[in-house]
Amino acid sequence: MTASTEVLVVGGGPAGLAAAFLAAREGHRVVLLEAGHRVGGMAASVDIAGQRVDLGSHRLHPAASPGSMGLLRELLGDDLQERQRRGRLRLQQRWVKFPLQPPDLARSLPPRTAASIGTDLLTGAMRRERPARDTYADVVRARLGPTVLRDFHGPYARKLWGVEPETLAGELARRRIALTGLGDVVAKLRRTATPTGRRFLYPRLGYGQIVDRLAEEAARSGADVRIGSRPVAVVPGKDGVEATLADGTCIRAGRVLWTAPPTALAAATGLPEVPLAHRGVALVYLVVEADRWLDWDAHYVPTPEVGFVRLSEPKNYRDGPDPDGVTVLCAEVPCTAGDETWSASDDELGAMVLDGMARLDLPLPHVAAVEVIRLPNVYPLLTVDGIQEVAAAQRRTERLDGITVLGRQGLGVADNLHHVLDMSRAAVACLRPDGGWDARRWARARAGFDDHVVED
Repeated sequence: MTASTEVLVVGGGPAGLAAAFLAAREGHRVVLLEAGHRVGGMAASVDIAGQRVDLGSHRLHPAASPGSMGLLRELLGDDLQERQRRGRLRLQQRWVKFPLQPPDLARSLPPRTAASIGTDLLTGAMRRERPARDTYADVVRARLGPTVLRDFHGPYARKLWGVEPETLAGELARRRIALTGLGDVVAKLRRTATPTGRRFLYPRLGYGQIVDRLAEEAARSGADVRIGSRPVAVVPGKDGVEATLADGTCIRAGRVLWTAPPTALAAATGLPEVPLAHRGVALVYLVVEADRWLDWDAHYVPTPEVGFVRLSEPKNYRDGPDPDGVTVLCAEVPCTAGDETWSASDDELGAMVLDGMARLDLPLPHVAAVEVIRLPNVYPLLTVDGIQEVAAAQRRTERLDGITVLGRQGLGVADNLHHVLDMSRAAVACLRPDGGWDARRWARARAGFDDHVVED
C-alpha cells in the first residue's frame, strides 16, 4: 500500500516537530516519522521522583532570533519564565561565578593566573588562528591564549570528547566558542556584569514543555505524527521521494525534511556510510531528600579527576509545580557507548558522582535513589584527520533530490534549540504553495547555518 503526502518529516526532535507544525499550519499535508518511543529527542523531559527533569542541563537564550523567540512565546505564553543565571565554574581548585563577572573574577582567580590570562589576551594579535593542522587547541590558543587552553578549554574538551584537543578539528572550537579575542572578552564581561546580561528563559514545566507543545500543535494543525516508525529504504527523485517503512508500507512525498542522523539517511538511500562518530553521556540523577541542595543552578567542572562535566539542579531553573521535600540533581558524565563508564551500573555511577562532589568540596547530599539515562549520540566527534571525509559524506546526503537535511542530528552539529528552530522556519519558508521547493532560498539559508555558534 502506498500513501502520499506533500511533506514527509523524518525525526521527531525539535527540528522535526517544528517543521511539521509550521508546514501543517501553512496548509501542507504532513507526515512525521519518529523511530523512538516518544518525540522530543534530547530536548524531552522525564519524570523522576515526581519532578520533571531534562536530559542534561538546557536553557533558552535571549540571543534567539525574533522569529524563533516569537514562536516560543506563542507556544508557551506565560509559562516561559525569565530567570537569572546562577552557575559556577571550577578553575584552579576554586569556584568562579558563571557567567563570568569581573568583581568575582578579581576575588576568585589566583593573581598569577589572572595576570597570565590578561597577558595572553593583550598579545592575542601576535598569534595565528589557522595554522597548518587547524586543531581545537590551536583555535583556543590563538583566540584566548595558552592559559585558558591549559586551565579550562583543554581539560573540558578532553573530558567531553575523550581525546586530546590537539586531535580535534578547529571547526569544533569555532562552533562552540564565540569569543575571538580581547575585544569580545571585554564586551562579554560588560554584559554579564549586569543582571540583564545574565538572564535566560525557561519553561515552567521543564525544557520538554517546548517539544510537547510543538507535538500538540503539529497534531492540532493536521500533521500525522507516527511514533515508532522509520524509513528503511528511501528512493530520491526530482518528482518526489518514495520511502518504505519498517512495516512494509510506502509513503510518496513531494519533499522530505530529514532531521534524523545522516547515518540513517545514507543507509536508507544506499549511499556510503557517513563516518561521523559521537561521544555519548550518562545522565546520573540523584534523588535528594531536601527542598533544595544548593542555590546554584549549574556547576561546570573541567577538573580531570572528576567524572562529570556539569552538575545541575533542575528545581533552580524555574518556578514550577515541583514536590516539596525532594530535589533531583543531574550529573552529566561523558562516555562512549560500550566503554567502561557506559557499562557501569547505576549504583557505580552514583558513587562516582558522589566521589566527584567530595573532590570539589561540595556538600554531600542524602541520596534516596539513583537513576541513569544513557544517550549514545550527543557530541559530534570531528577530528583533524577525519573532518574532510565527514564533510564530503554530508555533502552527498544534502545533494539527494527531493530531500532536505536539517537539524542538530541531521547536520551533525551541537547547535542550540533556537538555531534549530531557525532551520525549521527556513525550511518551511522554502515550501511553495504548489508543492514546489525554493532551492535558491534554501541555499542562502543553509549557508547561514555554518555561522551558528553555541551559546553558553
